[in-house]
Amino acid sequence: MTEFGDALAGAINASKNDITRFTWKDSNGKSTLMMDMTPEELQKAWDHCESMLYNKNKWNPGKYVIQNNIKNLYNNCNAELFLRYILYECDIPALKTNKDVLDLINVYRKEENLQDSDFIEKIFISAPPIYKDVTIKSLVRACLECLEPINKNIIPDKFILSVGIWLTDEEKEDLTEYDEKGNKRNFFDVIKERLFLKNVKLRVDVNGLTYNEFRSLMLLKNRTKMSNATTELLYLLRDKILLLLNNDLSYHINKWLDLKNKIQKVCDYKKIKLKSKK
Repeated sequence: MTEFGDALAGAINASKNDITRFTWKDSNGKSTLMMDMTPEELQKAWDHCESMLYNKNKWNPGKYVIQNNIKNLYNNCNAELFLRYILYECDIPALKTNKDVLDLINVYRKEENLQDSDFIEKIFISAPPIYKDVTIKSLVRACLECLEPINKNIIPDKFILSVGIWLTDEEKEDLTEYDEKGNKRNFFDVIKERLFLKNVKLRVDVNGLTYNEFRSLMLLKNRTKMSNATTELLYLLRDKILLLLNNDLSYHINKWLDLKNKIQKVCDYKKIKLKSKK
Protein backbone atom coordinates (compact mmCIF):
# COMPACT_ATOMS: atom_id res chain seq x y z
CA MET A 1 0.00 0.00 0.00
CA THR A 2 1.25 3.54 -0.78
CA GLU A 3 1.96 6.17 1.85
CA PHE A 4 -1.24 7.97 0.84
CA GLY A 5 -3.16 4.70 1.06
CA ASP A 6 -1.81 4.02 4.53
CA ALA A 7 -2.77 7.50 5.66
CA LEU A 8 -6.27 7.17 4.20
CA ALA A 9 -6.80 3.77 5.82
CA GLY A 10 -5.62 5.18 9.14
CA ALA A 11 -7.99 8.13 8.87
CA ILE A 12 -10.95 5.88 8.05
CA ASN A 13 -10.11 3.57 10.96
CA ALA A 14 -9.78 6.53 13.34
CA SER A 15 -13.15 7.83 12.18
CA LYS A 16 -14.79 4.45 12.78
CA ASN A 17 -13.43 4.40 16.35
CA ASP A 18 -14.25 8.03 17.19
CA ILE A 19 -16.91 7.70 19.91
CA THR A 20 -18.08 11.27 19.27
CA ARG A 21 -19.41 10.04 15.92
CA PHE A 22 -21.19 6.92 17.16
CA THR A 23 -24.90 7.18 16.36
CA TRP A 24 -28.05 5.32 17.33
CA LYS A 25 -31.05 5.15 15.01
CA ASP A 26 -34.43 4.60 16.68
CA SER A 27 -37.46 2.76 15.27
CA ASN A 28 -38.64 5.98 13.61
CA GLY A 29 -35.35 6.39 11.76
CA LYS A 30 -34.18 9.30 13.90
CA SER A 31 -30.40 9.34 14.48
CA THR A 32 -28.89 10.47 17.78
CA LEU A 33 -25.26 10.77 18.79
CA MET A 34 -24.62 8.19 21.49
CA MET A 35 -22.57 10.71 23.45
CA ASP A 36 -25.72 12.86 23.74
CA MET A 37 -27.89 9.99 25.02
CA THR A 38 -28.88 9.70 28.68
CA PRO A 39 -27.92 6.61 30.73
CA GLU A 40 -31.52 5.42 30.43
CA GLU A 41 -31.48 5.82 26.64
CA LEU A 42 -28.17 3.98 26.35
CA GLN A 43 -29.50 1.14 28.52
CA LYS A 44 -32.63 0.95 26.37
CA ALA A 45 -30.53 0.82 23.20
CA TRP A 46 -28.33 -1.89 24.76
CA ASP A 47 -31.41 -3.92 25.73
CA HIS A 48 -32.74 -3.64 22.18
CA CYS A 49 -29.45 -4.96 20.77
CA GLU A 50 -29.52 -7.89 23.16
CA SER A 51 -33.14 -8.63 22.26
CA MET A 52 -32.31 -8.59 18.54
CA LEU A 53 -29.51 -11.07 19.16
CA TYR A 54 -30.70 -13.35 21.96
CA ASN A 55 -34.50 -13.11 22.27
CA LYS A 56 -35.96 -16.60 22.77
CA ASN A 57 -39.56 -15.64 22.02
CA LYS A 58 -40.64 -18.02 19.24
CA TRP A 59 -42.69 -15.29 17.55
CA ASN A 60 -39.80 -12.85 17.49
CA PRO A 61 -36.58 -14.84 17.92
CA GLY A 62 -33.16 -13.22 18.15
CA LYS A 63 -30.57 -13.59 15.40
CA TYR A 64 -28.53 -16.18 17.29
CA VAL A 65 -31.66 -18.27 17.91
CA ILE A 66 -32.52 -18.13 14.20
CA GLN A 67 -28.93 -19.06 13.36
CA ASN A 68 -29.19 -22.12 15.59
CA ASN A 69 -32.51 -23.06 13.92
CA ILE A 70 -30.82 -22.81 10.51
CA LYS A 71 -28.00 -25.05 11.72
CA ASN A 72 -30.49 -27.64 13.01
CA LEU A 73 -32.42 -27.61 9.74
CA TYR A 74 -29.17 -28.00 7.79
CA ASN A 75 -28.13 -30.98 9.92
CA ASN A 76 -31.53 -32.63 9.57
CA CYS A 77 -31.52 -32.17 5.79
CA ASN A 78 -28.05 -33.69 5.68
CA ALA A 79 -29.06 -36.68 7.81
CA GLU A 80 -32.05 -37.40 5.57
CA LEU A 81 -29.91 -37.03 2.45
CA PHE A 82 -27.29 -39.38 3.87
CA LEU A 83 -29.93 -42.03 4.53
CA ARG A 84 -31.12 -41.74 0.92
CA TYR A 85 -27.50 -41.87 -0.25
CA ILE A 86 -27.00 -45.17 1.55
CA LEU A 87 -30.25 -46.72 0.35
CA TYR A 88 -30.43 -45.51 -3.24
CA GLU A 89 -26.93 -44.60 -4.39
CA CYS A 90 -24.55 -47.02 -2.70
CA ASP A 91 -26.17 -50.23 -3.93
CA ILE A 92 -25.29 -52.21 -0.80
CA PRO A 93 -27.25 -55.50 -0.90
CA ALA A 94 -27.57 -55.65 2.90
CA LEU A 95 -28.88 -52.07 3.17
CA LYS A 96 -32.13 -51.68 1.27
CA THR A 97 -34.52 -50.40 3.94
CA ASN A 98 -34.52 -48.06 6.94
CA LYS A 99 -34.68 -51.13 9.20
CA ASP A 100 -31.53 -52.54 7.60
CA VAL A 101 -29.64 -49.35 8.50
CA LEU A 102 -31.02 -49.41 12.05
CA ASP A 103 -29.97 -53.04 12.47
CA LEU A 104 -26.44 -52.19 11.31
CA ILE A 105 -26.24 -49.30 13.77
CA ASN A 106 -27.36 -51.57 16.61
CA VAL A 107 -24.64 -54.07 15.73
CA TYR A 108 -22.00 -51.33 15.99
CA ARG A 109 -23.52 -50.09 19.23
CA LYS A 110 -23.00 -53.49 20.79
CA GLU A 111 -19.65 -54.37 19.25
CA GLU A 112 -17.98 -50.94 19.16
CA ASN A 113 -19.76 -49.23 22.06
CA LEU A 114 -21.08 -46.64 19.61
CA GLN A 115 -22.70 -43.53 21.15
CA ASP A 116 -25.49 -41.29 19.82
CA SER A 117 -23.08 -38.38 19.62
CA ASP A 118 -20.58 -40.29 17.46
CA PHE A 119 -20.36 -39.47 13.77
CA ILE A 120 -21.45 -41.86 11.02
CA GLU A 121 -17.88 -42.21 9.71
CA LYS A 122 -17.32 -44.76 12.49
CA ILE A 123 -19.62 -47.05 10.50
CA PHE A 124 -19.45 -45.66 6.98
CA ILE A 125 -15.73 -44.97 6.66
CA SER A 126 -15.81 -43.97 2.98
CA ALA A 127 -18.83 -41.65 3.22
CA PRO A 128 -18.48 -38.38 1.22
CA PRO A 129 -16.99 -35.50 3.29
CA ILE A 130 -20.26 -33.51 3.15
CA TYR A 131 -21.76 -36.08 5.54
CA LYS A 132 -18.91 -36.19 8.07
CA ASP A 133 -20.91 -34.22 10.69
CA VAL A 134 -23.99 -36.46 10.58
CA THR A 135 -24.35 -38.07 14.00
CA ILE A 136 -25.58 -41.56 14.80
CA LYS A 137 -28.52 -40.01 16.65
CA SER A 138 -29.67 -37.97 13.64
CA LEU A 139 -29.27 -40.96 11.31
CA VAL A 140 -31.39 -43.08 13.65
CA ARG A 141 -34.05 -40.36 13.71
CA ALA A 142 -33.96 -40.27 9.90
CA CYS A 143 -34.49 -44.04 9.80
CA LEU A 144 -37.44 -43.71 12.19
CA GLU A 145 -38.81 -40.78 10.13
CA CYS A 146 -38.87 -38.57 13.20
CA LEU A 147 -36.44 -35.82 12.27
CA GLU A 148 -37.76 -32.39 13.15
CA PRO A 149 -40.11 -31.15 10.39
CA ILE A 150 -39.05 -28.33 8.09
CA ASN A 151 -39.73 -24.98 9.74
CA LYS A 152 -40.80 -22.81 6.81
CA ASN A 153 -40.72 -19.73 9.08
CA ILE A 154 -36.92 -19.91 8.89
CA ILE A 155 -37.18 -19.28 5.13
CA PRO A 156 -39.49 -16.25 4.76
CA ASP A 157 -40.99 -15.44 1.36
CA LYS A 158 -39.26 -12.06 1.48
CA PHE A 159 -35.89 -13.81 1.54
CA ILE A 160 -36.84 -16.21 -1.26
CA LEU A 161 -37.87 -13.25 -3.43
CA SER A 162 -34.59 -11.48 -2.67
CA VAL A 163 -32.57 -14.39 -4.11
CA GLY A 164 -34.00 -13.70 -7.57
CA ILE A 165 -34.87 -15.97 -10.49
CA TRP A 166 -32.89 -17.20 -13.49
CA LEU A 167 -34.95 -19.28 -15.90
CA THR A 168 -33.59 -22.29 -17.76
CA ASP A 169 -34.35 -22.67 -21.47
CA GLU A 170 -36.80 -25.48 -20.70
CA GLU A 171 -38.59 -23.32 -18.14
CA LYS A 172 -38.86 -20.43 -20.59
CA GLU A 173 -40.51 -22.78 -23.04
CA ASP A 174 -42.91 -24.06 -20.38
CA LEU A 175 -43.76 -20.52 -19.23
CA THR A 176 -44.36 -19.15 -22.72
CA GLU A 177 -47.94 -17.92 -23.02
CA TYR A 178 -49.71 -15.44 -25.30
CA ASP A 179 -52.48 -12.97 -24.57
CA GLU A 180 -55.71 -12.66 -26.57
CA LYS A 181 -53.96 -10.36 -29.05
CA GLY A 182 -51.23 -12.90 -29.71
CA ASN A 183 -48.56 -11.00 -27.80
CA LYS A 184 -46.06 -12.98 -25.76
CA ARG A 185 -46.70 -12.52 -22.03
CA ASN A 186 -44.00 -11.52 -19.56
CA PHE A 187 -42.51 -14.60 -17.89
CA PHE A 188 -42.83 -13.08 -14.42
CA ASP A 189 -46.51 -12.29 -14.95
CA VAL A 190 -47.07 -15.93 -15.85
CA ILE A 191 -45.15 -17.09 -12.76
CA LYS A 192 -47.14 -14.82 -10.44
CA GLU A 193 -50.39 -16.05 -11.96
CA ARG A 194 -49.45 -19.72 -11.66
CA LEU A 195 -48.28 -19.38 -8.06
CA PHE A 196 -51.09 -17.01 -7.02
CA LEU A 197 -48.63 -14.28 -6.05
CA LYS A 198 -49.98 -10.78 -5.58
CA ASN A 199 -48.25 -7.49 -4.86
CA VAL A 200 -44.77 -8.98 -5.13
CA LYS A 201 -41.86 -7.94 -7.31
CA LEU A 202 -39.82 -10.67 -8.96
CA ARG A 203 -36.31 -9.90 -10.06
CA VAL A 204 -33.78 -11.42 -12.44
CA ASP A 205 -30.49 -12.67 -11.00
CA VAL A 206 -28.00 -14.84 -12.86
CA ASN A 207 -27.20 -16.55 -9.54
CA GLY A 208 -30.84 -16.84 -8.59
CA LEU A 209 -33.25 -19.75 -8.38
CA THR A 210 -34.67 -21.65 -11.30
CA TYR A 211 -38.43 -21.47 -11.61
CA ASN A 212 -38.76 -25.03 -10.31
CA GLU A 213 -36.62 -24.19 -7.27
CA PHE A 214 -38.53 -20.97 -6.66
CA ARG A 215 -41.87 -22.77 -6.95
CA SER A 216 -40.84 -25.56 -4.56
CA LEU A 217 -39.84 -23.01 -1.91
CA MET A 218 -42.88 -20.77 -2.31
CA LEU A 219 -45.24 -23.75 -2.13
CA LEU A 220 -43.38 -25.42 0.75
CA LYS A 221 -45.77 -26.00 3.65
CA ASN A 222 -44.66 -25.37 7.20
CA ARG A 223 -43.90 -28.48 9.26
CA THR A 224 -43.34 -30.64 6.18
CA LYS A 225 -41.94 -34.00 7.31
CA MET A 226 -38.31 -34.40 6.33
CA SER A 227 -39.04 -37.89 4.97
CA ASN A 228 -41.77 -36.47 2.71
CA ALA A 229 -39.60 -33.74 1.18
CA THR A 230 -38.21 -34.37 -2.28
CA THR A 231 -34.50 -35.05 -2.61
CA GLU A 232 -34.23 -32.03 -4.92
CA LEU A 233 -35.73 -29.77 -2.24
CA LEU A 234 -33.38 -31.12 0.43
CA TYR A 235 -30.35 -30.49 -1.79
CA LEU A 236 -31.61 -26.99 -2.53
CA LEU A 237 -32.01 -26.22 1.16
CA ARG A 238 -28.69 -27.72 2.22
CA ASP A 239 -26.47 -26.53 -0.62
CA LYS A 240 -27.89 -23.09 -1.34
CA ILE A 241 -30.76 -21.60 0.64
CA LEU A 242 -29.57 -22.30 4.18
CA LEU A 243 -26.04 -21.15 3.33
CA LEU A 244 -27.36 -17.89 1.88
CA LEU A 245 -29.61 -17.42 4.90
CA ASN A 246 -26.72 -17.98 7.29
CA ASN A 247 -24.51 -15.51 5.41
CA ASP A 248 -27.27 -12.89 5.52
CA LEU A 249 -27.84 -13.56 9.21
CA SER A 250 -24.12 -13.32 10.01
CA TYR A 251 -24.07 -9.87 8.41
CA HIS A 252 -26.91 -8.67 10.66
CA ILE A 253 -25.42 -10.30 13.75
CA ASN A 254 -22.17 -8.40 13.15
CA LYS A 255 -24.11 -5.13 12.78
CA TRP A 256 -25.86 -5.60 16.13
CA LEU A 257 -22.62 -6.68 17.82
CA ASP A 258 -20.93 -3.58 16.42
CA LEU A 259 -23.69 -1.40 17.88
CA LYS A 260 -23.34 -3.14 21.24
CA ASN A 261 -19.61 -2.54 21.17
CA LYS A 262 -20.10 1.16 20.43
CA ILE A 263 -22.65 1.55 23.23
CA GLN A 264 -20.24 -0.18 25.60
CA LYS A 265 -17.39 2.16 24.61
CA VAL A 266 -19.56 5.23 25.16
CA CYS A 267 -20.74 3.93 28.53
CA ASP A 268 -17.18 3.14 29.58
CA TYR A 269 -16.15 6.69 28.67
CA LYS A 270 -19.11 8.18 30.58
CA LYS A 271 -18.62 5.70 33.47
CA ILE A 272 -22.12 4.25 33.02
CA LYS A 273 -22.68 0.66 34.13
CA LEU A 274 -24.91 -1.35 31.80
CA LYS A 275 -27.16 -4.18 32.99
CA SER A 276 -27.34 -7.24 30.79
CA LYS A 277 -30.62 -9.17 30.59
CA LYS A 278 -29.09 -12.09 28.69
